[in-house]
Amino acid sequence: MALFVSSLRLSSLIVLMVMLSLPAPAFSAETILEELRNSLFESANEALRAANAEQASLLAPTYYSQGAANYRKAEEKLNAGGNIDSIRRDLDRATESFTEAAEHGALAATTFDLTLRARTDAISAGAQKYAEEEWLQARSIFAEAALRLEKGRLERARQEGARAELRFRDAELTAIKANYLTGTRKLLKQAEKDRAERYAPKSFNQASKLLDQAESALTADRYDTDRPRSLAQQANHSAQHAIYVSGLEAKIRDEELTLEDILLDWEASLRTIADLVDTPLYFDRGETAAVTKIREQVAQTIADNKRLTASLADRQVQLDTLVMETASMERLSKLVARQERQKARLARVQASFNSSEATVLRQGDSIILRMIGLNFDVASADLKTEHDTLLASLQATILEFPESTIVIEGHTDAFGSDASNLTLSQRRADSVQEHLLNNLPISPANMTALGYGESRPVANNETDEGRRRNRRIDVVIYPRW
Repeated sequence: MALFVSSLRLSSLIVLMVMLSLPAPAFSAETILEELRNSLFESANEALRAANAEQASLLAPTYYSQGAANYRKAEEKLNAGGNIDSIRRDLDRATESFTEAAEHGALAATTFDLTLRARTDAISAGAQKYAEEEWLQARSIFAEAALRLEKGRLERARQEGARAELRFRDAELTAIKANYLTGTRKLLKQAEKDRAERYAPKSFNQASKLLDQAESALTADRYDTDRPRSLAQQANHSAQHAIYVSGLEAKIRDEELTLEDILLDWEASLRTIADLVDTPLYFDRGETAAVTKIREQVAQTIADNKRLTASLADRQVQLDTLVMETASMERLSKLVARQERQKARLARVQASFNSSEATVLRQGDSIILRMIGLNFDVASADLKTEHDTLLASLQATILEFPESTIVIEGHTDAFGSDASNLTLSQRRADSVQEHLLNNLPISPANMTALGYGESRPVANNETDEGRRRNRRIDVVIYPRW
């Protein structure tokens, strides 16, 4: 019977099944065809999903194309009511090719790791749109590298992969220049047209200077796009500001606006911000006093929020303790007393640092000392004499928690390549670790130094102050409470 069914054409099989089935509206020829398709294509679909997960269409194009061709044949035969055995043979060949494609794709992903990263960066920069010629060259070379790897020519594949990587980086560089710099150049031309060199010279000159710096930085190091991107964005803002100021100047010249109109408009904008923190503002002494008042109120609101957050965390700890320890009131009493001692110790630590030196955070049972004041010069891992007082406070804090495990975390800003920043952050962590081990009675086994590069910023990398705060050390203490 099985042999008989296999030899039937699909159209005949469907007619036979419908004739033998009970008369039910849902049991139609379309339903039978769909169920049969799901059954026949199950293995091929699984192999296709595995191949797609390994980017096999890119990394193993020959095997993937063979699989796709046989898959399409099976679909065409199915739709035309073809022989089931023939459909199965096509699907078996498709499954085999997709499986080979997935295996070669996994190997290629390792072999072409750097090339794939460069390709991803180029796509992120918009190379397909802004650097079409370089992108097509890189794609062609990469396709050739993948074909050579499929044929087992590993060394030649690596050489072609390296060439493709360089082309993708060229495409990324061209795209970044077009994407970030071209727009700013257009803005500068508009600013020139609006006579910004005369009416907003500071903003105009600043935009021109930043644009030159961005282009030089891109050309000098194609692998560090963070700094030139930031410079281009700042140039863009400065150019837009020059256009804005020139526009105001034109309206004043045409008597459409007065200086008082502009000031009143800005003051109204500042009042909308002050309203959010329920602070009345007056500008009888200019903007300085008003802005200072807003800053003070915002700072107070942030401080209140931190206190509330810390209080909520303590309440949660107490609640968790009560739930866990209700069976033993004596033990609960001891735990509460211990928590009070912990809070007192934490309060002493917080009092050891002012807001410009460090922020003390509690995370579970651990304590994080975010050493805001212990920041480094650009590209430097050297401690300075001005750090001595802060380091002394840090040493005193560590002594508050004897026999604890200490992790020194080094961090950088976003300027520089990922690899160089990772190395620099490790050097910074090692520098602090060496200082502490030389000045504390602590075993090296209880202290670890780790570099995280630019991966964990705490401030905006687009500003000088933000980058300064990101060039920091975090000290994580795991106490034995």
